[in-house]
Amino acid sequence: MNLEQTERSQASALIWTRNPALRDHLFHMLSIWAEEVCVELSLTCQEPFSGETEPGSILFLDGDGLDEPQPAQLELIRNMALVVVSADKQTAIRAFRWHPAAFLTPHSGYQAIQQAMDQCFSFWQKGLKWLDLPFRRDRVRVPLCQLCCVEADGRETILYCTGGQMRASYPLGRLWGALPSPPFFRCQRGFLVHLGAVERMAGGALILKADHRAIPVSRQQIKTIQQALLQWQAIRKD
Repeated sequence: MNLEQTERSQASALIWTRNPALRDHLFHMLSIWAEEVCVELSLTCQEPFSGETEPGSILFLDGDGLDEPQPAQLELIRNMALVVVSADKQTAIRAFRWHPAAFLTPHSGYQAIQQAMDQCFSFWQKGLKWLDLPFRRDRVRVPLCQLCCVEADGRETILYCTGGQMRASYPLGRLWGALPSPPFFRCQRGFLVHLGAVERMAGGALILKADHRAIPVSRQQIKTIQQALLQWQAIRKD
């Protein structure tokens, strides 16, 4: 079994700001986003228009108090997916000529960060982690962000994904050893679940968002899973 990335194993994001509070906020939000989506994301913080840049990066540019960019600086921006961060509506209006992918306010919550990253999908898809599993004489491949839960079925597994079900000729125990935790947790001997796919915990079971299916949790794991789910959801609230 392989956990693999697409052609390049890492996506990159730059945070350009002189504001330490904004830097820390964006770094935190992008880190928990990358954890949920299972993306290898390199995060770099620096002052605007200082240091080297990598074409194909996602740039979070603090527009408040920013001097008018020079032509050479604008050329750098054109090679990246630009997300303008500003509390000033006039800055946002001026930034339209830079062709930004998205806008954010300095205190944007998780949902806003998620939407901004969706607008930049082509710039971070290279960092997606994938499952590559055997199935009889064939193979199945799926990005981890689309994997909601996994159920053991003898020496095979049933993969419940956002696009439907798939089967793999691979035991659950070995699969569990290769998946990142979080976001994945083994809630009982026969089930793995992605916390981002869970709506709530009720009556000793995890209720999935998509179809309200109940995934049983072993008694030994109830407290651990409950605490993990509460923490997971708390840091993603706006």
